[in-house]
Amino acid sequence: LGVPAQSAARAVAIMKASATAHIGETNTPALGGTKFRKMETAQGDCSALVAEAASYFGRVISAVA
Repeated sequence: LGVPAQSAARAVAIMKASATAHIGETNTPALGGTKFRKMETAQGDCSALVAEAASYFGRVISAVA
């Protein structure tokens, strides 16, 4: 669609960081600044889910790059 591969890969990397921070609840007001938004989630260890989501984003990044 005319978007440079490097720009698309960077956008996916930003989405990966955001998604894994929300899933793993590592997002904080200090890191999010004015765009910080706390989402209600189930309590527990979500490390496996974070790893799985990160791997999917990684596949997209490698396919685009």
